[in-house]
Amino acid sequence: MALSDILQKIKDEAGKKAAFMKQVADDEIAKIKMEAGERAELKRAEIVAMAKEKAENLQGKAELLAKMEARNLLLTEKRQIIEDVYAQSVKELEGFSGHDLEKLMVSMFKAASKSMPKANVIVSAGHKRQAEEAIEKAKVDYHVKDESSKLDGGMVLVDGKQEMNLSFNYVLNQIVRPKTELDIAKILFE
Repeated sequence: MALSDILQKIKDEAGKKAAFMKQVADDEIAKIKMEAGERAELKRAEIVAMAKEKAENLQGKAELLAKMEARNLLLTEKRQIIEDVYAQSVKELEGFSGHDLEKLMVSMFKAASKSMPKANVIVSAGHKRQAEEAIEKAKVDYHVKDESSKLDGGMVLVDGKQEMNLSFNYVLNQIVRPKTELDIAKILFE
């Protein structure tokens, strides 16, 4: 065999080996690309799932916050309505006159006399006559001492040692309201 044939045979074998090695390398590259693609797809699916979960959590939190805010606004409105009911009641009491005012005063004087049997009375301006008539009808040991423009309705009893605030605003908001507010809320909102 001639040297040229041997060289040709070596070249052919080298070419076959190079083609085989290229094919092995191409196969390995394809395998690596396929695995990388699969890993990338898994990672992408994992990221999408995490993002979806976070979005659902955020949406849930946003809905919860919106419900809480709506509930707080509703409670604020309900409180304002109750406040308005008591404010309107005070205004109606302050608007009493004549026989209605006298009747209310008689009732208040009788109730107050149980804890304060003698007192001087300060009444809201313009109600001295009704107070004197109410004292007489209630048969209590009270005397109208003064009228005050600072009182919007009702009276204050003073006996030297103590003072009893029977202004309509005070009686309604400090005495009546704590006992009736829940019932008023039930009537208004149920």
